[in-house]
Amino acid sequence: MVIDPEVIPPSSDKGSRAGRYVPKWAIYSSAGIGVLVLVGLIKTLLPLIGMAFLLAFIWTQSTTNRRY
Repeated sequence: MVIDPEVIPPSSDKGSRAGRYVPKWAIYSSAGIGVLVLVGLIKTLLPLIGMAFLLAFIWTQSTTNRRY
């Protein structure tokens, strides 16, 4: 009796992972696109957050009653 090494039983762990191969270029390109999207979001949101803090500061300064 000869054991064929190419035959993997369906109940084993290797059989379930056999068809799921993702090329390295796909992983690297998706990571690069993710970094570009993250940088774009940060570039968009940081000025908005800064303006919100500036407007909040101006609002608090304009609504306080100062007695000289």
